[in-house]
Order: sequence, then structure tokens, then C-alpha cells
Amino acid sequence: MVEKYSQKLAEFCSNLDFDAIPVQVVQKAKWAILDNIGIILGASGTQEGKRIAMFVKDLGDREESTALGFGFKSSMRNAAFLNGTLSEMLELQDGYSKGAIHPCCGVISSALAVGEYYEKNGKDLLLSIVVGYEVANRVAEVMHPSHLGKGFMPTGTAGTIGAAAAAGKIMGFDAAQTFNAIGIAGFVLPISTGDNLWGGYTIKPVHGGAAAKTGIESAMLAQRGLTACPLEGDPKLNKGFCAIVADKPNFEKMIEGLGERYTVNEVYFKLFACCRINHSPVEIALNLRESDNFKPEDVESVLVKTYSFAASVPGKIRTDINSNLLHCQFSTAYCVAVALTDGQVGLQQFIPERIRDPKIHHLASLVRIEDDPEMDRLRPANRPAILKIRLKNGREVTGRVDYPKGDGRKPLSEDELLKKFEGLASKVLKVEKVKKLESLILGLEKIEVDEIIRMCFEK
Repeated sequence: MVEKYSQKLAEFCSNLDFDAIPVQVVQKAKWAILDNIGIILGASGTQEGKRIAMFVKDLGDREESTALGFGFKSSMRNAAFLNGTLSEMLELQDGYSKGAIHPCCGVISSALAVGEYYEKNGKDLLLSIVVGYEVANRVAEVMHPSHLGKGFMPTGTAGTIGAAAAAGKIMGFDAAQTFNAIGIAGFVLPISTGDNLWGGYTIKPVHGGAAAKTGIESAMLAQRGLTACPLEGDPKLNKGFCAIVADKPNFEKMIEGLGERYTVNEVYFKLFACCRINHSPVEIALNLRESDNFKPEDVESVLVKTYSFAASVPGKIRTDINSNLLHCQFSTAYCVAVALTDGQVGLQQFIPERIRDPKIHHLASLVRIEDDPEMDRLRPANRPAILKIRLKNGREVTGRVDYPKGDGRKPLSEDELLKKFEGLASKVLKVEKVKKLESLILGLEKIEVDEIIRMCFEK
């Protein structure tokens, strides 16, 4: 039957037990939680984060789950909406390249909110997040790359389905309830249009929150007995979610290696506060700056050769002193220029004072981006780029990266992850609390979810 894929995925989710998860998968899930909570806390201190928090607080909903970084409570779904939106706000979130999705936004925010309300323990939380990542990543991979090419953002779409699976796991769903929860999510999820991202509109991070919120609502509807067609569609019609938003969806990806290959192991973590597509050229720029000892004013021209989507979308975004944060984070030219100038691409490279520097935009104007058919053949597993910098003295320096730092094949060390977490969390928490929270997350299987939540805001 057509629904065999969704059905097998639902059965896997409902049957998976914590003790069956490999140790390294549990460790990677802890790192994902640590990374995501750090990002949420860092974003909660921003002006944009505070605006979203006030929006949620003004809704005056039931006090069920906590707004991380702020400490007030709202309903499960609205707390998850806020936390999921904050997850997307700094452009430091994790991701799964094979599906072009940032699974943490919907999955972890959903699991934390539901886990807190249902008074679950750390093992329950870890289990639900492993399940949520499997569903979100695999559904995104089924549709990649045409889903993204059609203008959808998988973080909002497939992320909702993963959030529903995570919520359902914490609620103790059987296979039938899980099947309906992910099917309902496939019916009510946000369209999550790419133009709001690539166009630099400030609503962009909300699709992460919408995924978390709508995923919880989908699970709640399934809990009350509502049913839905599989993601593949009704067998009589075959017009389900995946079929209508992607060209020739590869449904085998939904169950390929299920229970043997855990997709959370393949999730990357970000070092640079910009679109992941720009990480390869940024990494090359930083490497060349360090190894070849030249200054920004020595640069005559820069050529970036990369795959077609990277060249035609972020490669086309041009900036000036009036550009906003999102324009700059997603512009390949700006990110390369600021990397060559500052020797780093962190949050400080996207503050208004830095964006207003005309020297950065002048250097960015010297950056040319071209698509290379050879690079397209390496997709979607890789994010390749070549950088060629011609200096005014006639010398040319060049470098290549096929997948940037943070990829599962070139992972960050635990020390690098801890440094990132501490730098973000300390923006709103005292150092002692940051260290305590870090320790609790790394020992998550021994504690209750509420112990983490209580450490995520200052009283």
C-alpha cells in the first residue's frame, strides 16, 4: 500500500526504546540540545527576541511551559512557538544537509515544552528528540532538493512533522496515533515560503516557531482521535503532502536504514552566524587570510565558484550600508568580505554598527559568484566552493572546501561546542548558572526535564 512508508516510520517511532539507542547517538542528541538551548538563550537577549516574547506573553494563554531566557509561562504550544522562533533568530542553528533542514527549531522546542508540562525525565526528552530528528530529517530528505527549489523552507514544513513526532513520543503514542499525528502535521503545517528568508524579511525566524507550535497541536489533535492521510497521500489519490510539494519524492529515504542509521549523527553544528550555504566560502576566506598574510585593501577581486543554487540565490544577494541583518547573513559576498576583513564571522559581524561600514560593502562588491556544474554533481551531500582571490600585486591565492567545519565528517570538538554554548548563554545567565546548566544537559539521562528548565532564566 502507498502508506507503507509513513506507517513504517510511525511504527519505528512508537516502538523505539531509550535503551535501544546507541551511546553515540544519545551523546549527539545531548550536544544538539546543548547547542540549541545556548542559541535560544543568546537570542532571548536581542531586541527581536524580546519582541516575540512580549507577543507571546500578551496572548495570556494557560501557564503550562516556560519561555526560556525569560521565565514566564504560556501554553505548551506558545512556549514552543517562542523558543522555536528564538532557535532560528541568530542563524546559528544545527542542520541536516541531505534535507536542507534545521531540525532543532521545531523538534527540540516541541519536546522541551511538552516534556516540561508532562513532567518527564531526561531519558524521555532524549528519546523524543531522537525520534523527532529521524522524522523531520527523513521527510525533508524525501523531498530534497526540489522542495527547496520550489520555494519551500523545510525547517517550517518537514520540521512541523518532526515536532509532531517528538510531542507524540513524549505523550506515549502508539503507532496509530503517531501515524495520525505526522499525517495531521502534513495537512496543517506552515507553507514556510523561501522568499521571506532570501528577501531579508524579519518574519523569517518565525517559521521555526510555527513548526514547533503546529507540531504540538497536530499531536494534540491525534491524541483526541482525529485521523489523517499518510504523507504519501491517500492510496486512491496519491496527492499527499510530499507528492504535491516536491518533484518525484523519493519515499525510500523515509525508511532507508531506519534503526541502523540515525540521522542526528549526521547533523552539523554552526561556527559562523550566517546561512550554512555561505560557510564553505567563509571557511576558505578565513583560511586564506590566515595562511597568506594579506590585508583587505590588498584585494583586487574575489571569485567564488559553487553549486547552482548557492550561486543563484545567496550568491545574488547584494548589500549596502542600509541592508539589514538577514540580508547580510544570507549574502555570500558580504559574508566573504567580512571574513576577509575581521577574521571571524560571529554575531558581532552582523550588528548594525558593522553593517554600516562602507568598506565592508566595497569589498563585497569585488566578490563575484559563479555556478560550476562540477559542484552540482557533488550535491546534496556536499556544499562545495572554490575561492580565488586576486591581489593588487598580481598574486592569486585559492582554496577549496567540499563540506565546511561542523559537518558530521568534519565535526566540531566538544570544547568548541561548549565554548559556543557558554558564549551565547552567558549573554543572559550568570557564569555559575551557565556552567551548572551545561553539566545538567551533558548528564541529561540522570535528571528531570524541569531541572534544566529552571536553569534557563535568571530570577
